[in-house]
Amino acid sequence: MSKTGRLSALLERLSDRERKLVVGGGLVLLAAALIGTGALVSRRVAGLEEQVAQNESALAEIASAGPRYLQLREDEKAVADQLDRASKEPLQATVLAIAKEIKYERKDGEGNPVSEKLSDVIKFANASDILAELTTKQKGKQAKKKAKKKGGKEVFLSSIDAVFQNVPDEALLRFLSRLETHSEPMFGLSVDLQRNGPARDQMQATIKIGQFRYGVLEE
Repeated sequence: MSKTGRLSALLERLSDRERKLVVGGGLVLLAAALIGTGALVSRRVAGLEEQVAQNESALAEIASAGPRYLQLREDEKAVADQLDRASKEPLQATVLAIAKEIKYERKDGEGNPVSEKLSDVIKFANASDILAELTTKQKGKQAKKKAKKKGGKEVFLSSIDAVFQNVPDEALLRFLSRLETHSEPMFGLSVDLQRNGPARDQMQATIKIGQFRYGVLEE
């Protein structure tokens, strides 16, 4: 006899009350199994929904940070390009080229007007190249100095003094303005300005000029 037949025969031998108890118990067990399975499925679905929400939030953050990240990468590349260009021409040559653009008039010994350029009177002194102490800083942490590697490309601060004697103050102002707006970024580190006489065309100035550039750290 098959298992199904034996089960049917067993149920027939039971009283009505016993059959009701067996069938009822089976239904209770079946319902409990269905409820337990449903609870497990619900928890699993809730977990998946939470994970999807977290993924959506992460994707939204990435999307919002994307343009900022790309802009930072472009800025870093622009700075690197400027440092590369600066390393290909001495700072003195760049400053001298600017001085050639600044023209002014002065009077000679007989009082006649004479055209002159700042490049005609400029002198240079105290040229130096110093390894720049760059730092990196992460949120919530102290700034850390960037490790230096001998023989590797590093950022240097080049500086030089541009010295002028008996030039008009307006020529010096144009020179300083041109430094600040030049395509290759430079900056004035210090300015020492004096007047040698009553006239405004008798100014004496020493301007220390700085520029960052790439260089190689020697062994």
